[in-house]
Amino acid sequence: MREIDKKRKQSSGEPSGIGLFAKKPRTSSELTDLEISLVAGHGHTFLYIKGKDGEDKLYGCGNDAGQLGLGNTTDRNEWTKVPVPQGFSVEKVIAGNYHSILKGKGKDGEEKLYASGKNHNGQLGLGDITDRHQWTEVPVPKEFTIEKVMAGRSHSFLKGKDKDGEEKLYGCGWNIFGQLGLGDRRKRKKFTEVSVPQGFSVEKVIAGYGHSILKGKGKGGEDKLYASGWNKYGQLGLGDRRRRKKFTEVSVPQGFSVEKVVVGDNHSFLKGKGKGGEDKLYASGWNKYGQLGLGDNNDRNEWTEVPVPQGFSVEKVVVGENHSFLKGKGVGGENMLYASGLNHFGQLGLGDKNNRRKWTEVPFPKGFKLEQVAVRNYHSFLIGKGVNGEDKLYAMGYNWEGQLGLGDRRNRKKWTEVPITDLLKKLQKDVSDSKQEGGVSEASGSSSSSMGLNPRDCIF
Repeated sequence: MREIDKKRKQSSGEPSGIGLFAKKPRTSSELTDLEISLVAGHGHTFLYIKGKDGEDKLYGCGNDAGQLGLGNTTDRNEWTKVPVPQGFSVEKVIAGNYHSILKGKGKDGEEKLYASGKNHNGQLGLGDITDRHQWTEVPVPKEFTIEKVMAGRSHSFLKGKDKDGEEKLYGCGWNIFGQLGLGDRRKRKKFTEVSVPQGFSVEKVIAGYGHSILKGKGKGGEDKLYASGWNKYGQLGLGDRRRRKKFTEVSVPQGFSVEKVVVGDNHSFLKGKGKGGEDKLYASGWNKYGQLGLGDNNDRNEWTEVPVPQGFSVEKVVVGENHSFLKGKGVGGENMLYASGLNHFGQLGLGDKNNRRKWTEVPFPKGFKLEQVAVRNYHSFLIGKGVNGEDKLYAMGYNWEGQLGLGDRRNRKKWTEVPITDLLKKLQKDVSDSKQEGGVSEASGSSSSSMGLNPRDCIF
């Protein structure tokens, strides 16, 4: 555990702005006209609040590298209001390990990006390697329309279109393993255009510690995967352990149709369908802690079918640095959760600190109805409903920066309720006060909120 913690403190960078957003707003008796998303990095967590009247609010905890944009690097173990740039409307919050990016609109409707946090590899795209402790505007490539922003451990991507509607991909940051796919190993301090394979249309960019995967379509409309970067453990799924500096086509198992790609720091999963339409799960990469769920600790350098618990139907694969979760349904249609991998900080939610090499059922808090599970490097969250239909948030695992939002810095090895009810009341009061001051126009309508987690754009 000391070795892992030492490695964490010495490492720099991020995993991938992360996200898993609830797709529909949810009713909450504590809120009026607010929509909420939970977004997590390694050492920080955001609550992003969007009012129907258009007002944006951010609350955060953690902040060891200034990634909350508060102007300092003081950790917060309680939810703290995060000011956003004046005239800026937030649309997405993207969190890496130690950096954060806000995507949204300026006062005249123009696209804007702001970033804060660690920048020693140029991952903020600001043209230098100076860290930022407050939100700083990021220059966007000329005549480029941003569709998605993705963050890896210490590298970032922008996906979008140019003025002629042609798809473009830009990357910046750490590139020592070739994870930007630029054909070299030089870091980039500003967003640099990435050449994608000819005839290939990028749908998703999935970024890990030192590797990146592109999911999309070939010129004939067929599914294609390309990968670049670190491959020491076989995480690119190319059948070897050689790193790649350019995006290289990845062969998928015969008869398998890829629906989703999910990556941890150094391991990867493919979720999809077999030739008979049956659900299938494949994995490759680092497996020292059993994070592939294969029943052993042997790494894989090619896609290996992952056995899932009997009678269990996988809906989501959610991964941290070295631990993994499967969310889905049991034989009776009930929500179920399974976990495997590193558990030194209790992040598997099993009540102990023992690693698991195969999928082990994770018990829920009593009366809790699971809707979403989300994880980061060494900690995990459950999002759902309580017995009376109220919003509930539970947290588990590493908490040294206060990123669990529990008011302290103690790790947890059991699911611990995050006091979200009091927080929601506080948020509602802030909005009410703002309305009384004339800062927000009155709005009518039903109460709503949505919670999700944006641990990397690796979950889609």
